[in-house]
Amino acid sequence: MIQLATLVSKDVKEEARRPHEILALFSLSAAFSLPLSYLISGPGTTVLTQVEAANLVVIGQIGLSILISTLLGFLMVIREAEKGTLYALRMAPIAPEVMFLAKTVVIFLFTISLNIAYASIASFLSSQLFITFDYLMYLLALSMYMSSLGALVSFMIIYTDVGTLLASVSIAALSAPYLFSTVSTAVECIVGSPGYGFFLPSFSFTILALLLSKFLIEL
Repeated sequence: MIQLATLVSKDVKEEARRPHEILALFSLSAAFSLPLSYLISGPGTTVLTQVEAANLVVIGQIGLSILISTLLGFLMVIREAEKGTLYALRMAPIAPEVMFLAKTVVIFLFTISLNIAYASIASFLSSQLFITFDYLMYLLALSMYMSSLGALVSFMIIYTDVGTLLASVSIAALSAPYLFSTVSTAVECIVGSPGYGFFLPSFSFTILALLLSKFLIEL
């Protein structure tokens, strides 16, 4: 637990030293919400129902999550390369699952914050309420899933010789099934009363990614 807290603190402090990058990420959230908000409430809009508006917001949310989590996964690698600690990371006497969970927690903290910022800005600009308790639960599950994928991407790049190619394929192959299967549920989170079935695949994928990360380190 101490090792996990130390690794998370190290990465968070590293990002905190670059406030312009954090601001850029939040600006990206705003950039994603602007065109969708215009489509929902701008002049000449063709979005007439709350379900149509929620569907647009969810699609933008998923696109933002993919971009942010994979971008942060790549940034994790770039940070280690800049400091010259990639080799030390590979040789560190730290359990693979601790290293993976640390990366996942850091990416999750940023991803959930940016996802909530996106939904909040979209609600404000569209004059419609998209942030419900159910939708916040969906954002937790979505952020957990995509953070695990982002951390796995980071591990693929660090610990395999074909990491970048493998990571690119994995992003599409591992994210698509979950994302496409939860779109309708996410819309229901905004306009209806859904179940919380989206948590099970999210938890399951986190465990799977944890096992894969351990395998990558031991290659």
